[in-house]
Amino acid sequence: MTGRDVSISLTETEKVNPPKFEKVEDMADLGYLNEASVVHNLKQRYASNMIYTYSGLFLVAVNPYYDLQIYGPEYVGAYRSKKRNEMPPHIFAIADAAFHDMLHSKENQSILITGESGAGKTENTKK
Repeated sequence: MTGRDVSISLTETEKVNPPKFEKVEDMADLGYLNEASVVHNLKQRYASNMIYTYSGLFLVAVNPYYDLQIYGPEYVGAYRSKKRNEMPPHIFAIADAAFHDMLHSKENQSILITGESGAGKTENTKK
């Protein structure tokens, strides 16, 4: 940002994913899974109001600090009985999968929601 050239050792850099991995829904699909790639993917998705991203079995949520209008009854219905890859990542996909598993296995299910203060845990659990 200062307009001056900076030399960086190759050992201080990380590999970059090709453009086909831009805004990937599941970061486990990234060819190069490193901190820079994860942060870049989350930032690109967040900039497009895609606050939910899978990371393998986990759902990562980035709190936008404003209402995106993505929690109404139409969204609940859209995620009902859908496979994970049929819809974009969303907290409703996690809830529906747990509900389906509970009905199928006839066993209680748990969903772990963790994050720092202000991360949006309460907002996601009261929807």
